[in-house]
Amino acid sequence: MSNTPTDENGWPEVDSNQTPREEQKAESPSSQTPREDQTADPPSRQNKSANENKPLNQNGHSVLNGKATEAEKSAENEDEVDDSCNACNCACLENCSNFITSKIEAFFFKVGVFNGKHPWAAILIGLAFFLLPLPGYYFWYEETDAAKLWVPQDSRAIDDRDASSVWFPALLRVSQALIVSSNVLTADIMQKALQLDQNIKAVSVSINSSLDETYSGICYKAGPYCLQASFLAAWNWDSTTVSGLSDNDVVNKANANPLLSLETNQPMSLDNLLGALDGSSPSIVGASAMTMTYYVATVDLVDSEPYVKDWESKFLDVCETSVDGLQVYRFAFRSPTDIGSGAVQDDVPFLFAGYALVILFLFTTLGKFNCKDQKVYLAMTGILCVVLSISISFSSASLFQMDYGPIHSVLPFLLLGIGVDDMFVFVSAWENLTPREKTLSLPERIGYMTKHAGVSILITSLTDFLAFLIGATTIIPALRSFCVFAAMGILGIFFLTLFLFSGVLVYDQRRVDNGRNACCCCVPLGDDYQPSRCSESSISEKIFSNYVAKGLTFLPIKIIVVLVTVGLLGAGIAGVAMIEQDFDPNWFIPEGNYLYDYLEQSETYFPGDGDDAYVFFGDIDYYDNYGTLLGLPDRLRNEVEGVADNSPDFYLTAFDSWITSYSGGVANITTRQDATTKLPNNQPNFVYLLKYYLANDGQSYASEVNFNAAQDDITSSRMYLVFSKMPNSAKRIDAMDGARDVVDSMGFGDTNAFVYSDAFLVWEGDKVIYLELFRNIGMAFIVVFLVCMLLIANIAIVVMVLSCVVFTLVDVIGLIHFWGVTINTVSTINLILAIGLAVDYAAHIGHAFMATAGSRKTRTRTALTEIGPAVFSGGFSTFLAFAPLAISTSFVFETFFKIFFLVCVLGLYHGLIYLPVMMSWLGPAPYSSAHKPGHDDSSELGGEGRGGEVGGRGADKMELSSKELRQSKTDRKKSVTWNGSPEAIKGANQGPRSRPTSPGQVVPMCQLDVLQTR
Repeated sequence: MSNTPTDENGWPEVDSNQTPREEQKAESPSSQTPREDQTADPPSRQNKSANENKPLNQNGHSVLNGKATEAEKSAENEDEVDDSCNACNCACLENCSNFITSKIEAFFFKVGVFNGKHPWAAILIGLAFFLLPLPGYYFWYEETDAAKLWVPQDSRAIDDRDASSVWFPALLRVSQALIVSSNVLTADIMQKALQLDQNIKAVSVSINSSLDETYSGICYKAGPYCLQASFLAAWNWDSTTVSGLSDNDVVNKANANPLLSLETNQPMSLDNLLGALDGSSPSIVGASAMTMTYYVATVDLVDSEPYVKDWESKFLDVCETSVDGLQVYRFAFRSPTDIGSGAVQDDVPFLFAGYALVILFLFTTLGKFNCKDQKVYLAMTGILCVVLSISISFSSASLFQMDYGPIHSVLPFLLLGIGVDDMFVFVSAWENLTPREKTLSLPERIGYMTKHAGVSILITSLTDFLAFLIGATTIIPALRSFCVFAAMGILGIFFLTLFLFSGVLVYDQRRVDNGRNACCCCVPLGDDYQPSRCSESSISEKIFSNYVAKGLTFLPIKIIVVLVTVGLLGAGIAGVAMIEQDFDPNWFIPEGNYLYDYLEQSETYFPGDGDDAYVFFGDIDYYDNYGTLLGLPDRLRNEVEGVADNSPDFYLTAFDSWITSYSGGVANITTRQDATTKLPNNQPNFVYLLKYYLANDGQSYASEVNFNAAQDDITSSRMYLVFSKMPNSAKRIDAMDGARDVVDSMGFGDTNAFVYSDAFLVWEGDKVIYLELFRNIGMAFIVVFLVCMLLIANIAIVVMVLSCVVFTLVDVIGLIHFWGVTINTVSTINLILAIGLAVDYAAHIGHAFMATAGSRKTRTRTALTEIGPAVFSGGFSTFLAFAPLAISTSFVFETFFKIFFLVCVLGLYHGLIYLPVMMSWLGPAPYSSAHKPGHDDSSELGGEGRGGEVGGRGADKMELSSKELRQSKTDRKKSVTWNGSPEAIKGANQGPRSRPTSPGQVVPMCQLDVLQTR
């Protein structure tokens, strides 16, 4: 029995100045410390001074002659939800959810009690999760090969690349110097360019301990010559000739037709040698850029000989120091790898800045801002958990043979945001223990905290984990690898928070119980220490209670919210309709380095430069298909949009022009020709004449044809072509597929004739990224729906929560279009992650609404007051984690910031603004076990009552027995007339809004609560 003081009628005595809600708290023996931020009373109760002497009905409305005023009845009826209206509550699903939740809560309670009794063991268990996967670092590998990052490994591009590398191994590495001037067609520039060329060719590298070589000894040979592309070849790099040139000589040479290399006597194309030409041949008067390209032989492009990489390094150094008066931009085959590795180091300051902001935020918000209740050590432990989870991510994913890629650099920011969210849930659950729970022993308190918080972080972790597991089924290697890394990191955060963070929290609470300083735990505070009243209050809770919760139930505000939501959705849909699919691996090169400058200048002065490609031919009958092969270049130019006008360049076309116009009179040639067509008259003669041509006039094509060992047949050959630069991925994909269709239509089979370019490795990924994006989003929505249905168990609320996710995702995809982001692998990863975050922002609010009894307006206000501040803090801390990336020049970080900024802002908007408005209008009836606002209805451990919001929200409420919570509809509608004594309504449920004030007043029983002491 309660010892609460009673008045003369036997009712609990309450101060006459208290509001009905305050009466409720005073009557509850377990509500000794009512919170200041309780949900505001309905508007009809706010003018207490005018109604304080009037009798009130169960809804808090004044009663005149036993009846509520008609206006108040109407207002209440519009907002009330009949508890019997449970069409959206699936009883079977709710019972299943209750059973699973109770078992999970029981498990977490036991874990918490264990942590409370043995904190040192909990810390060791957490560290064990960090130590166990450490051997995975042995398998850690950073992948830089675009083919292994962006291309589905079962795609045609991979098969064609493998076949082409067998026929024509890529045994050369390219380096290029790009010279820029107002006019490079001057004698002065030519002389300085020759000096730079001589400096480059003088670079010496050690082949072994006894042999040093210059460029002539390691170059890739085309016949007897070093393969090299330069306008200086027009003078055969002869210093005497070049030093005697005049400006007119240089301009005249540029207009020569044909322009020949004096070294090989082969024609040269100005398109690849001179950029931004002023005029066209034969009226060229100037040019703004000139390239000098060098080719070094190697046995393996990726794992080249050390001396090859050494030469490239020295080449870059020579170009950097350059020649006085010569502006040179440089590139070497090793440059992307070097810059990529350096970019990771450049990102470190952003990482530290993000962590510093979050640490500062934790120090000021975690716990209370006084010398006793501040959580300094917990904040440091939380950051440690994030750092250890990053290690778990890297080491455990490496155990699964997943390679680290360029997009993985965002993982530390992602895990920081998620880890801080889990920290807030744990600390908030600890602070929201009920008064009864706060009187228990420390292990039991930790048990109740873990029971509430464990379920909460399980929901968010499970949602994100499953979303990433779905992403890991993609066929794009970089995306699959990232999803595995992220999934392992989320598991690491979960277990580290559950054990390591919880164990340190136990020691920190022992410090509090012993009255020791929050910063210097060895310093006692003294028995007379009292925290300041200012430090005991929460600004965010007051804002949500006094402004947000009240404002969002005000009709004009609701209308504005709906209009804003529709406007955002409209803008999002428009952006989704216009967003493009595009990706370029060069985007990974950050600004502010020599490679970025080179690419920028190359784009400026050689905008027509496209992507090199080849049509490869295998074991086919070249003689019988001579005419078909000759017609291929024209078909590609005419039928495929994107093939450059000055290509293809086919050895058979050049051979045909030579043989049909041959007049040399060599008997061995003329006797092998048809008298009429001048073409070879049979297969052996065709091979003989082709070999003759390649050895003489056609030396530049010698590397395009392979003969068998007997030199009497062609085993493989290729035709060179160029795909011009195209505006987007859709055009590039059409060009790739169109070229394949033309070659396939020749009927040789896709293993004997195919077109291939290294650019296809990227275009193949672009081809499937749309499908992969919507596939992963669709599967993620299915998983999120199932998880929400299981844990929320109400179709209407689940639909509202999913509408928040859909609206957020549509708005984000649409708005990033206007922010310059395209659909690519990087944006796809972020959009998949956005689903999990958007669910987190909305699910807690929806669940809190369902777990609260009363009118829609009251339940909406209660949900926002109790869980809103925690949801906002989690979203804001996530934003702080990546805020420094706003000034990053990295493509990955820029994309990450843009998408996550929108996810945080729009996700919080839909979860904290849009969803409450919709619930206040269309919210379904609450759970049958829902608590009244201001009561603690948390059931005994393992019970079926759903209680307050997962995570301990509303844990400062009275406890009600489950029997009383499940009273029948008939009992709810009963009422009695009070004759002045408590015995007259013995057995009725005394509630805050039904306290009789005069004999004869009708007392309804449907809203009354029994004080339950345990």
